[in-house]
Amino acid sequence: MRKEELKEIFALLNEAGVRYELCDTPVPVSLSGVPCGFPENLNDECIDDYYLVPKSLVGPHPEMFVHAIGDSMLEAGYEPGDELRIRFGTAVHDGDDVLAVVDGAALIKTLYTDEDGNQWLVPRNEKYDAILLTEEMDVRFLGIVVGIEKANVKAPSRELLQSIRRTKNKQRQALRLSDEKVDLCIMRMGDEVKHARQWYAVFRAMVDYNVIADSAVQQFCERVKNLLPAHEHLPNYKEVGRMAVLSFAKRVSMWNEDNAPVTGYRYRDYLSIALQMGRLLGGEG
Repeated sequence: MRKEELKEIFALLNEAGVRYELCDTPVPVSLSGVPCGFPENLNDECIDDYYLVPKSLVGPHPEMFVHAIGDSMLEAGYEPGDELRIRFGTAVHDGDDVLAVVDGAALIKTLYTDEDGNQWLVPRNEKYDAILLTEEMDVRFLGIVVGIEKANVKAPSRELLQSIRRTKNKQRQALRLSDEKVDLCIMRMGDEVKHARQWYAVFRAMVDYNVIADSAVQQFCERVKNLLPAHEHLPNYKEVGRMAVLSFAKRVSMWNEDNAPVTGYRYRDYLSIALQMGRLLGGEG
């Protein structure tokens, strides 16, 4: 990839408020799912590939990616084929997902000590029983899980289609709304708006549902004034228009507090108002 293309990508990420780091530090990968000894003894036979990760994510201890096998840790988010980043040579504590070798078998389970002081390796799937570690067992803790690379980030097509259909149905419902019904939605939101600029959240939801053009800020403000002349916080189109920046210039579903003109409780208030207006327009109110 050319330097110019990288610069363009970084500029887009900055604009979207996305934190990024260069992946420039190699970490070995074992496709067998089981590490070949302690990290200081690793050799080419144990390593099938290397992944590049940000330097800030790699600590002073050796690390390796190992394939997850089986489904005993599904509730921890580990699915078969996922690649788990293991940090070797560090102390293990209760609650850690550990890579342990028990009587010669490599396992990834959650370590826990019960009220009697007994140590267990606990699966995160109800189908499997916990393993009590006894003195008779040969147990070695090799490392802990510090990261995960998903084998497949694709969601089921059926789930995606259902979400898209729900959105389309809401938008069709909004398009069928009469002006009188839209006016009623605006009036109902009057109780939620606590200062003038918050009307932007109502306006943005109307744009998302295609009941008003995104250039019609002044018409929207006049509409609110006509509907709610006694409202304590009537909108001014210049002030409302100033809110259409950063992620607020996008659909409500793309708003991001890290890249919004307001933060904290103020951001949450805007988001709540926009979502409530969307529910009204979608016929859920």
